[in-house]
Amino acid sequence: MLTSPLYLIGLVAVGIPIAIHLLQLRRYRKVYFSNVDMLQELQSENRRQNNLRRLLILAARILTVVFLVLAFCQPVIPNRHAQMRPGGTVVSVYIDNSFSMECGGMEGSLMESAKAKALEIVEAYRPDDQFQLITTDAAGSQFHWLSKEDFLNAVDQLQVTSASTPLAVIASRQQQFLHSAVAANRHAYVVSDFQRSTSDLLGFPTDSTVSTTFIPLGGTQVDNLYLDSLVFDAPAYFPGATVRVGVSVTNHGGKSVEQLPLRLFVGGKQYALTSVDLPAHGSAQAQMSFTIPSAGTLQGYVETTDYPITFDDRLYFTLSVADQMPMLTISGNSANSSLSRLFANDSLVRYHQTSFSQVDYSHLADNQFIILDELHAVSSGMAQTLQDFLTAGGSLLVVPPADAEVVSYNQFLASIHAPQLGTWDRKASRVAEVQLSHPLYRGVFQGQHDNMELPTVQSHYLLTQSSSTVAQPVITFADGSPYLVSLPVGQGTLYLVSAPLRSEYTDFVGQALFVPTIYNMALFSTLQLPPYAMLSSADPIPLAGTFDADAVMHLTNADGSYDIIPSIRRQGSGHCLVLHDQVAQAGNYMLSPLGQGISFNYSRQESQLDFFSRDELQRLVRQQSIPGCQVVPSAAKSMTDYVRLRHQGTPLWRLCLCLALLFLLVEIVLIRIKK
Repeated sequence: MLTSPLYLIGLVAVGIPIAIHLLQLRRYRKVYFSNVDMLQELQSENRRQNNLRRLLILAARILTVVFLVLAFCQPVIPNRHAQMRPGGTVVSVYIDNSFSMECGGMEGSLMESAKAKALEIVEAYRPDDQFQLITTDAAGSQFHWLSKEDFLNAVDQLQVTSASTPLAVIASRQQQFLHSAVAANRHAYVVSDFQRSTSDLLGFPTDSTVSTTFIPLGGTQVDNLYLDSLVFDAPAYFPGATVRVGVSVTNHGGKSVEQLPLRLFVGGKQYALTSVDLPAHGSAQAQMSFTIPSAGTLQGYVETTDYPITFDDRLYFTLSVADQMPMLTISGNSANSSLSRLFANDSLVRYHQTSFSQVDYSHLADNQFIILDELHAVSSGMAQTLQDFLTAGGSLLVVPPADAEVVSYNQFLASIHAPQLGTWDRKASRVAEVQLSHPLYRGVFQGQHDNMELPTVQSHYLLTQSSSTVAQPVITFADGSPYLVSLPVGQGTLYLVSAPLRSEYTDFVGQALFVPTIYNMALFSTLQLPPYAMLSSADPIPLAGTFDADAVMHLTNADGSYDIIPSIRRQGSGHCLVLHDQVAQAGNYMLSPLGQGISFNYSRQESQLDFFSRDELQRLVRQQSIPGCQVVPSAAKSMTDYVRLRHQGTPLWRLCLCLALLFLLVEIVLIRIKK
């Protein structure tokens, strides 16, 4: 079978040696001698030899031209197992351009080796075939067909990216795009180092109509130290508060490391320095702390030093520091003196108290913590407003009075799947247990105190819980019934106490436990956004603050060299940021004019530099029964020859070229013999 039969037109060149042969023919002259017996015998013998030699030279020249033309036609012996079918061919080549491809392989840079393999693959196909180049970004701009020349240009411009996409996801999108083309032959190639953390073959698509080829580049394992995550142990951030930062460090290497330095920078200044010892193939935790200097957006990073892999040696973070926390107490009959004494003179809390008849529903969302203190009933309008308040991230403490209109309370509590008010129990009950592991008491107590003074309640409502509620008891009575429960509602938290917070109903308001319980409800009500986002995640990034519908948001980096207009979407009662892979570099960014800081970090999946070997890949392909999938036996082999041998058959162009040279040599030898 001829791959390029159009070159057969070159056989016209056979006429050139034939024309030369005819022009060289000449008639013999007769020469008369007195004795021609022996001359006549010699003349007859030379004529036969000359005619034979000319014919052999002609044949050698013709065969030289024929085999030279056939070499350009690229004849092949068809492969009956993977024969190319008529109807066109589409080819999709995936080049892994993640951070791990910056490592050196057996033949130098893995990235450069991947580019070379892609070029070799394309050379094996016809100029009129269609090609796609897909990378780890899997950007929408990559899902269109390219000509051979455009494909080569795209490969030449390819750069390493911070994206980290599982191989199964890439393969699914690759095969879906191949099916979008009308073609009889669909070929997919995966050129990668096959890193274990991202090359999950369990979800690899099994499509028998697509011929898949794995080309492992032979990545070598590299010892690497990296910062894994940051955890901030603080209920809220206020000026002058001390924040403890937990740093998780991982050693992905076979040697233990001692005294690895860690540095904490906030606002461009170094605030803390510590070190950590890491076991081989293990992790360790380090604690660092700093004092918040001022209110506003606080940005910084934690870094270490490790070579040659450096992209994961820094973790950026953003904290939103509030000047004051606004809260509101809505009172029923009269103001609660216990609550006013707790909050009125606190510099961190902007405390307001109002009666039920004077509530302005339009400004309830301006607060972060609201206390419903002994309202006789909860109207439908207030119930809906409070539900929206909770969903948006606010915190609400519900303190029902002894004479509450239970039906209205329960309608509101049922709408947010909270425990409901039951009968009023006039029997005195003593608190038996306080859940000190609850976030309200984080950092308040050191261990369990058996001699802790626990409150007594003279009378209270029995709280009933349905199977649909996920309320968590915070303080419980001896019979197991709850006195105080907490419940997540949307992004906010609901707290429900079963008795009024007055001395005539309980001595809780006069005990030491009262202050951290209620005060931390207020502090924890500050909406804490995640300190950073990972660039590999496609999840929307929640935002805080009030949005102007007419304002154009700009996302910029610290030096102003990067400026984009991101997509802002409404999510529930709040807003979120959707980047669409617009940010490629880790760092601290600002969203203006909202004034909110956002930090981005690289995915740590690329930090685990372990790779599958060829034997392991072949075993996984057999175990997963991926049809039409083969693993290239050697990365050193020319992919051009491999592709042609697999999809077209055994190529004969080299044989034809050798035969053409052989007959050219025969021609030279015959001419020299003649001379």
